[in-house]
Amino acid sequence: MKEKIKYAIFGIFVLSVCILLFSNSNSKDKTYIYNTNGQKIDVRQVNFSSENNLLKDSTVKRGSFDGDQTVPAPKMSAKPFDPNAPFTKLTFRMLRTYIPGKVLPEDIKTLNENNVEILGFMTPLNALENMDEFLLCSAPPLSCYCAPPIFINEIIYVKLINKRTDFKTGAVRIKGQFHVNTDVKDEYSDIIYTINASDIE
Repeated sequence: MKEKIKYAIFGIFVLSVCILLFSNSNSKDKTYIYNTNGQKIDVRQVNFSSENNLLKDSTVKRGSFDGDQTVPAPKMSAKPFDPNAPFTKLTFRMLRTYIPGKVLPEDIKTLNENNVEILGFMTPLNALENMDEFLLCSAPPLSCYCAPPIFINEIIYVKLINKRTDFKTGAVRIKGQFHVNTDVKDEYSDIIYTINASDIE
């Protein structure tokens, strides 16, 4: 029993020392915040009023994850959508073959700006109901932590045409006009694939 008490006291001592060390090391930067470009901003020189131009800058983090943020929509195809044209089956296995910066595979190039249908999982952007835009992914959102990550070439930005939908947990089939963005500058935020969707089921 005495040994357990000794180990408990020793553990509390070590934890206290760690807390003191880490809290002192961060105290130097208490007067700074960072914008999304990684630039350090001195809080003492920032006027946090709504008129402040710094807060209007899109590089400063603001808003919240409950719908206040807006997601910049990628450019969609300029070609008019023809709902009577045939829909070609598209798979995420095909989409994974294109690596940004490399040559666009021929089978994806032929589907660009044409009608496709694809099966995938919805990932909401800023709402769970009455959505007209969402991401279609090769795996369900919030999957197990041990699952492999979803890469940029396994995500499609979907914009519904004159239609809205609620979030669906299972796999959904999307039909619409497919578009490929070959001008990817940021592999973490740019969208490669988009679909102007006419139908979701």
